[in-house]
Amino acid sequence: MKKTFIISALLLGTTALFAQNDDAYNASVVVKGSYRPVIEQAQKLNFPAEITDTLGRMQHDFRYSIEPTRIKALYEPSRIKAARIVGEPATKLYNNYLRLGFGNYWTPLADLYWSSTRDKKKTYGVRFNHLSSWDRLPGYGSNHFGNTAVTLFGKYIIGEKLQLSSDLGYEHDHNLYYGFHDSTLSKVFPAYTRDSISLKDYRASYNVATWNIGLRNMQLDPNKFGYAANVHVSDLWAIWGQNEFNLNLSGDARYGFEMMRQYKGVAYLHMEWDAYTDGLRLGDKMPLGYIPAPVQDTMRSWRNIVKANPYIDFMFSGLQFHAGLTAAWDSYTADTVTTFRMFPDVVVSKLLLGDKLALSLGATGGIEANSINTMRIVNPYIAPVNEMRAMRHYDFTGRARWSISRKLEADAEVSYQLLRDDLTFALNPLYGLNNVYSPLYVDNNRLTLGATVAFVNDEILTIRGGGHYYAYDSIPLYRPKWDALISADLNYRDRWFFHLESRLLGSMQADNDQTLPMRYGVAAEVEYRHNKALSFFLRMDNLAFQRYYLWANYPSQRGLFIIGLTYTIPHK
Repeated sequence: MKKTFIISALLLGTTALFAQNDDAYNASVVVKGSYRPVIEQAQKLNFPAEITDTLGRMQHDFRYSIEPTRIKALYEPSRIKAARIVGEPATKLYNNYLRLGFGNYWTPLADLYWSSTRDKKKTYGVRFNHLSSWDRLPGYGSNHFGNTAVTLFGKYIIGEKLQLSSDLGYEHDHNLYYGFHDSTLSKVFPAYTRDSISLKDYRASYNVATWNIGLRNMQLDPNKFGYAANVHVSDLWAIWGQNEFNLNLSGDARYGFEMMRQYKGVAYLHMEWDAYTDGLRLGDKMPLGYIPAPVQDTMRSWRNIVKANPYIDFMFSGLQFHAGLTAAWDSYTADTVTTFRMFPDVVVSKLLLGDKLALSLGATGGIEANSINTMRIVNPYIAPVNEMRAMRHYDFTGRARWSISRKLEADAEVSYQLLRDDLTFALNPLYGLNNVYSPLYVDNNRLTLGATVAFVNDEILTIRGGGHYYAYDSIPLYRPKWDALISADLNYRDRWFFHLESRLLGSMQADNDQTLPMRYGVAAEVEYRHNKALSFFLRMDNLAFQRYYLWANYPSQRGLFIIGLTYTIPHK
């Protein structure tokens, strides 16, 4: 009886093993109760409305890379057929978003987002945002600024193989050249007072219309042929007769291949044509304080940057290689001469200590156009200009990223950059009030040392901190010697959300041997989510109440507070 039982058990086990190898085996899994399928731990996306003080945008971008980044592996395991889940109800969609707020200095804020609901073939929607301020600075008068933008977007999948996407946008941006004191005005123009001057006499205004259309195939397998193409068109027209038209055509292609019958690689090709034409028609009406000079109206023909960037990614002896180059034809800086330029594009990476330590060394470079549109975003107080150049950079970088634990990660960087026609700014002497800037292009070399640390406790607590030190061959205008950032985010029971941030910006060399003091900005935000559809927020900036300067003669407001609410309408 005992032997019969053992033999029967073995036969049943053998039958089960054969059943698992049966290709025709198919099953449906019916899940009852609360079931939450989880693919992989991911960081929650959050898109809070940005707060901007009345000075405008900062000219310096903090280059923190503290988010964990997965190095792409070329090895692809065999796929397992997914089980079918029966009876799972569709969740509610929140396809709209409305945020309204108002702050001191007469600062209205509005954000609107709406998109179509679930559809396998198409998606479309609209985005709208507005932020402005309408107040005065003691001794300086009005420092109004405003930004309004609207975008229509859409996406359509053709035959499950191609994706067609497009967006159409318009942006209006204005500000005042308020960077002159009443005492300066009385010296230069004794007959004027600030109240007797029309705001139109020192107001800058920009309008930008954009259109993008892109096409890409839906092939996600890197070992098969994939491609994408995009067309970008923008037209900028500004006060005082300035205009700029930009046409950008770009395309990408990739294909996987084998090396020596044992190593896999992927070959890529990126092509781009970036073309500009611009005009400047100076009339009698110029910014207040303009000293007449023999400036000619200009109308330039097409100025171009053509780039080709072939590269391959492959693994060899435990190292991951990104090897390529960028060839560029530059007729942007001098529109009558075309210059051929070559830039490296090589990065070598290695994972150590069980993938906890990632090391990389790279030699890269590139060329980008300093257009009117990019310059007015960096410095909103520029004069009508007709001199544009393309900035070239050669970057030699070493990085180390250490995942100390599941919650703690550190990142360090050292880089040496060769900068050619690097963009900075200087006060234009043709403006008697000493408050209007013109672009200044310099050749320089920069050494950067940086480090960041991030602590992430799921979605409850996140603490980040880091900074950079910069050493130049010659210190350029309006560039800090160092910067630092520390921030903390707290999620209390998915109902209360707190954010605290402190930015430090080192002193900067300004015009006429001036030195702008260190900036120590402090910002905070509190949000209470009443339910999934309704929340309330309070945003605060410059809580140190510092009257800081990012540009000479342009002081900031001391503290900004915006209170508001967010509302969404759920749909099935």
